[in-house]
Amino acid sequence: MVPAVRAPDMKWLFFSPSGRAGRQIFILGWLFWVMVNSYIAAKLVLSQDDDARMLFWGAIFLASALLSVFSSVMLTIKRLHDVGMPGALAVCLFVPVFSIVALVALCVWPSNDGANAYGARSDGPKAP
Repeated sequence: MVPAVRAPDMKWLFFSPSGRAGRQIFILGWLFWVMVNSYIAAKLVLSQDDDARMLFWGAIFLASALLSVFSSVMLTIKRLHDVGMPGALAVCLFVPVFSIVALVALCVWPSNDGANAYGARSDGPKAP
């Protein structure tokens, strides 16, 4: 009997290194975190006159930034899997100038056709 493939969900997309993510999913995931962090940063800047509000938005920004860094690494691991590379290369995100080059390369590099060692298809978790 063939094991059932688990349907992708938001928890898998943002918080799991398993499976593969195509270009569109990868770009949309990154843009999601850019929008969330930009909104919170704008609220933080606009609350400079009120110490209590600034403290609140500062704490929210810190939590969001930590969550988005973790999530972005998980997205990058899945994108690397999709092009047939090991997820350990996600460390490149933390190398200053190289990170921008790596991000652009992952946004334009085409997916592997068919199955690879990391899953049978793009945009889904690896079957158990």
